[in-house]
Amino acid sequence: ETNVPESINSTAERQVKISSNISLGGQTLYSTGPFANTGPIPPQSERQTTYTLMWSIDNTSNSVSNVQVQSSLPAYVKWLGKVSSTGEDITYDSVTGAIVWNVGGLTTYTSGNSKRRQVYFQVALEPNINQVGTTPTLLNQSSLTAQDDFTGQTLKSNLSTLTTRYDNEQGFVDGNEKVVK
Repeated sequence: ETNVPESINSTAERQVKISSNISLGGQTLYSTGPFANTGPIPPQSERQTTYTLMWSIDNTSNSVSNVQVQSSLPAYVKWLGKVSSTGEDITYDSVTGAIVWNVGGLTTYTSGNSKRRQVYFQVALEPNINQVGTTPTLLNQSSLTAQDDFTGQTLKSNLSTLTTRYDNEQGFVDGNEKVVK
């Protein structure tokens, strides 16, 4: 065996960019939060009860920009115009019920610390007789979009509907979310 090289060298290089993980969270509040809520619990037909809704955004490894959250209120829920975080760009369209939160940019590693972005807003529900026995939706599905500043990828996160069930608060009793007569 002649003319066979004694060793073969090969090199491969690859750059991998990993996108940040951004997530949208939310809660319904009644006895906690920045606003005093009023009205009967469980909610009663033909009587108004107010609730505080909260959106929160957590982000991991890369800074993100053009962050926006969109949702809408059902026709039977009233926007009260109270927003807790001053300086937050949140708008409500009374014709369509659309709510848009223009967050802007977020830094890295915001989960569970002071960098986490949160906004609270207050809504009112006056259920009708046809809603007795149901757990009404207070906020339709919410969707977040953002641009990862490192990878350039569009990031998305969804949050399911928020209802009159505020079971994350102390003192909540099963059944407090259902409309009664």
